[in-house]
Amino acid sequence: MNYIEFPPGKNLRHIIDSYWFLYNTSACGESQVLPDCSMDIIFNFGNCFHPKSNSKSIVNNNDIIITGMMTNFKNHFMEKNSRLFGVRFKPLGLNRFLNFGFDSIKNDIIDLNSVISDYYHQKFRNIFLLEKYEDIMQFFERIFTDILNFRSNDIDPDVALTLQNIYNSENSSVNEIHKITNISQRYLEIKFKKEIGINMKEFISIDRFLKAKKEVFCSDKNLAEIAVNNGYYDSSHMIKDFIKYTGS
Repeated sequence: MNYIEFPPGKNLRHIIDSYWFLYNTSACGESQVLPDCSMDIIFNFGNCFHPKSNSKSIVNNNDIIITGMMTNFKNHFMEKNSRLFGVRFKPLGLNRFLNFGFDSIKNDIIDLNSVISDYYHQKFRNIFLLEKYEDIMQFFERIFTDILNFRSNDIDPDVALTLQNIYNSENSSVNEIHKITNISQRYLEIKFKKEIGINMKEFISIDRFLKAKKEVFCSDKNLAEIAVNNGYYDSSHMIKDFIKYTGS
């Protein structure tokens, strides 16, 4: 399988994390997806794919789907000549474009046409007429920018502040974040789950795992040091998270 990523244009970098392409030109195979605190719009240019554990959730050629926030890893079965283009959104990125309870699609997928107008869905479908990376990404950005200019949604300031505090804290916890934000715990939890797609504890846990994972592969520190740096009690605690989120 071939996987490649590209950065978005500078005008969308506050919303979109990256564009990615995944090709499977060999025999039928599997692709593993890990939780990454993001949601994606995926365009299927090739043959079908589906979660290995659920063959009913088949994504066919020319389908466009939205993936919800994930809290566990998934293995996807991909047929030969599968070809995907994905737009990975930063937390609260999709909220500028869509307005619904994102917790309803946690660990799940929905068709894009169920949440946008037929007019824009048909516009997006024209992307399947293109072949080159650059053309596909530029086409998406033109339509997406057009939609944002027409109907950009306001971002919940309390949830945005909470995210900022999570990212700025070296070893964040739910209790610490509530103290910093000075907002009713129950009120904030409800808004956070609706807007982000998972609860605050789950988000903090996955974000901590991602930071630790990056250190494991990008530094020469030992596991115990990396674990403590990222708010784990010890390396055993960190390893349990690695097993939970990667299966290995």
